[in-house]
Amino acid sequence: MKILELTRLFYPSLGGIEKFVDDRLKIYQHLKYNFKVITTTQTERQISGTTKNKDVTYLKSFSPYEITFGLKRVLKSDYDILSVNQFGYHYADYAIMKAFRAGKKIVVTPHYLFHTDRYAAVKNAYSKFLLPSLLKKIDRIICFTQTEKEYWIKSFPFTEKKLSVIPHYFKPANLNSVPDNSDREYYFLYLGRGAKNKRIDLLIKAFNSSNLDYGLYLTIYEDELSDELNTIVKSNAKIKLLGRIKEEEKHLLLSKCSALILPTDFEAFGIVCLEASFYEKPILCSSLSVLCEILDDRGVLFFNNDIKSISNSLIKLGQLNKNERAAMGKINKENLQKYNFEKVVDLYSELFKSL
Repeated sequence: MKILELTRLFYPSLGGIEKFVDDRLKIYQHLKYNFKVITTTQTERQISGTTKNKDVTYLKSFSPYEITFGLKRVLKSDYDILSVNQFGYHYADYAIMKAFRAGKKIVVTPHYLFHTDRYAAVKNAYSKFLLPSLLKKIDRIICFTQTEKEYWIKSFPFTEKKLSVIPHYFKPANLNSVPDNSDREYYFLYLGRGAKNKRIDLLIKAFNSSNLDYGLYLTIYEDELSDELNTIVKSNAKIKLLGRIKEEEKHLLLSKCSALILPTDFEAFGIVCLEASFYEKPILCSSLSVLCEILDDRGVLFFNNDIKSISNSLIKLGQLNKNERAAMGKINKENLQKYNFEKVVDLYSELFKSL
């Protein structure tokens, strides 16, 4: 079996979709599938601190539709199954149409559909006129959660028989040494980008108003924030902007933090919550259906996406004693059993055999 894996911006150190695709390649390796990865490129500014993979083909793309040159050539290569990540980009939509005409099997992992309301009119037109045609050309659609599956059935009922629920798996990182979390520090940790759907604006304002004896560490750059937020950050010594971090740094930060915090308007899964769970950390996050599904609420403080609700959750966590925080962390680690590598491998094996 030969799989052509198509994704955008494959720099796994950035996390998110990139991390998921990197993890799925490990499943292919385990199943001894032959595969090739094709991805779009970023600007030098965006890939600062990240690493290109020598086994991946990078094609130049141009925003906003990720117009990607060189696709026609790579799609002529020898493969049985096209595996595409995300809709709504030139590289994905073009590849689906070409693979369909060539009689290839097509599997798409949409990671939901759109993550923000930017270009809303264009996206609405795309969903109404182009997307239904693409969905009819696809053999299987991989959803991470039951919540996502229900979204697709509601939006496009004819896809129901094509939908398979396969969650992320969690496997501890292969580090030279596991960080020691015995000497914990008092800070909340946000891991992710400064994208619009990540409600950094609410988090910074909520933390600034909470007057806690904790720090707030965020893996974002100063230029990802508005002038108003930068003014708050510069006036509050407890807030630290770390920029992009390496994998080893991420695990050290997770091992030392008091809790992970994830304010977001959208999340396809929330793999970072599983990473924090491995280090037995309490989690504070937005009360999205997806996050409520994958997490055990006994280890989580869910909040609404407003300043008061986030502030209340920060204060509540700060008021818990050591044993109460530890109990939440243990529940979260026990919850990881649902995301066993071997279970997910079996689900992928069954899916590909069914094509």
